[in-house]
Amino acid sequence: MNYINKGKRDILLFPEFSNIDKIQKVRKQYDELYGLIKPYITLAFPFNSEISNEELKETLKEHLKDVKKIKINMQGISLKKDERKGINYIFLNFLNGKEEIMNIHNLIYEKVLNKKIKFEYVPHITLGCIKDGEKIDKEILDEISNEKFETLVDKIYLEKIGENEESIIEGYIDFED
Repeated sequence: MNYINKGKRDILLFPEFSNIDKIQKVRKQYDELYGLIKPYITLAFPFNSEISNEELKETLKEHLKDVKKIKINMQGISLKKDERKGINYIFLNFLNGKEEIMNIHNLIYEKVLNKKIKFEYVPHITLGCIKDGEKIDKEILDEISNEKFETLVDKIYLEKIGENEESIIEGYIDFED
């Protein structure tokens, strides 16, 4: 495993699906972070910052005070090629809730982190990755492609990435009803 993110922080959503075991089955086979972090949606990618957790949490609370709980529905998978690494990421796709997630992502980068990312943000759950030319197990592909995942997201999480890429939750903020 490549430990490039150890010690960094990020901001995530952890959707709680009733059928999350289907996601975990795919992740167990294709995601090296399986067992280190629950299925997640990244709102702010790993970053270094001198700001304290309390300051970050208070700033997020201030800027996200009007964010309501988000109903998300996901279904189907897509592959996102990373030319630099020669791999394809396996993404679980959004049916709805994507716009709300994108708005939160943009708000965090513009108002909280004061940064710009250099690529298009596409909300998703990463199920794993495969090397160029590698095939996904057809049985698993069929099973996950037809499954619908629905939940209500009501929290945003602050995470520190541990020495072995494990998830260390340092706080959360509740969304409004």
